[in-house]
Amino acid sequence: EVDKVDQIGVGKDLKFTVKVFVKPDVELGEYKGLKAVKYTHKVTDEEIDARIQRDVDKATTMADVNDRAVENGATVNLNYAGTVDGVAFEGGTAENQTLEIGSGHFIPGFEEQMIGMQIGEEKDLNVKFPEEYHAENLKGKDAVFHVKVNGIQAKVKPALDDDFAADVSDYATFDEYKAAIVK
Repeated sequence: EVDKVDQIGVGKDLKFTVKVFVKPDVELGEYKGLKAVKYTHKVTDEEIDARIQRDVDKATTMADVNDRAVENGATVNLNYAGTVDGVAFEGGTAENQTLEIGSGHFIPGFEEQMIGMQIGEEKDLNVKFPEEYHAENLKGKDAVFHVKVNGIQAKVKPALDDDFAADVSDYATFDEYKAAIVK
């Protein structure tokens, strides 16, 4: 890299300063025969179970439920229409909305009041919008949501067996699948 030009011109010697980088001379110490300690992480049962649970979650399916009421953890298809002081508000109405009961995605108290409802049942839910709600005009307001349950679904988790292992991995048995995860 040219650092600076000291002299340049017709009939003159070109004089300049250059910076160059050179490799340093290195003298190696004793490096042959050194021993190192290899640290390995012992896999815990909790880590193994968590890894298997990820595959269980991927293989979990949904099935229609016709023989029981809405319960915590169920996924409900519902219609709702919300009002504040008897007046409908923007974003307060939907049809065929999907909601997992217990997820906390709706206003506090909404999901809890749906527990026990049957398919086809309609009900008014009384809730209060939180003070920190994003819509300024609804903060802290009491509301009524008229809801109708259109359908109920529940998660169907696979059994931890050879069929599960074959579905989620290249292994024929659950023992081989689990051993591969441990490894």
